[in-house]
Amino acid sequence: MDRDKLQARLEHEIAELRGAFPRVDSCHSALMQWKDGEQARYSLGLDIRGPQRQALVSGPAQASIEAAVEAAFRLARERLQRTPA
Repeated sequence: MDRDKLQARLEHEIAELRGAFPRVDSCHSALMQWKDGEQARYSLGLDIRGPQRQALVSGPAQASIEAAVEAAFRLARERLQRTPA
């Protein structure tokens, strides 16, 4: 996934997250990449903030950037659903 497509995907996912959870004021992301032997691994970290709240979500290691983005936002939605308003 090239940088522009990744940026567009992240912006889309953040917009959907903010639409589903209006209490989210901001969401910042950081993509980590490393090698596990010969295999590239990726993980996406999210810093989600709302009024007097902060949630840090670290997605599990994945073999592709797309899978890392999907896993991190799935975890973020699950955590926000469990958090009282």
